[in-house]
Amino acid sequence: MLGKKLYKTSTLNLFRFIIFLIVLFFLNDFVLDTYTYEKFQADGRFRIIDVIQYHYRYPMEGVTFFFLVIIPAFYYSLVRGNRFYERGMIYNQGLPFFNQTIFFSDIKTYRLLHPKHLLMIYTTKGIYLLTDNTIERVIAILDQHNIQGDLAKDDYSQLLMRLKKFIMLLLSFTVLVFLMKKVGLFAH
Repeated sequence: MLGKKLYKTSTLNLFRFIIFLIVLFFLNDFVLDTYTYEKFQADGRFRIIDVIQYHYRYPMEGVTFFFLVIIPAFYYSLVRGNRFYERGMIYNQGLPFFNQTIFFSDIKTYRLLHPKHLLMIYTTKGIYLLTDNTIERVIAILDQHNIQGDLAKDDYSQLLMRLKKFIMLLLSFTVLVFLMKKVGLFAH
């Protein structure tokens, strides 16, 4: 229907890192929570291999952790992406059954929002945002199909850069407050 596969976009490296940190957080919580179980404390051993052996004997929480944390992290960091073919693309809207087919003949124009990572595509069906670690390949595919685009910097890109700075400032402040609390500077 769409022809030969040309390219698949990937998750931004920053988002992959954030997903890794989330998995690490939940894995830490999973292991520390296991230490509090009475059946686990009865053995009197508190190594990581003991946690694995415990969840081998009582697998329900381990299976739940695997399906609710590991599989979505794998999907969103490595599998998910928009796929470009000879006659169109498949736009991934989050889950595989939400994918939408967009033919190149339906694309009106595109606009570059971030110089390296973000592109907005205007179609007859609506507006779609594409992210990739290097957006040049997507632009090259669109140019091969004679789709006109705007590569100039505008207010959208400046807004995104301000938003990125605000998010980094907010995260830095949150980490600073968390560390100050852990050190005990807020104790009465």
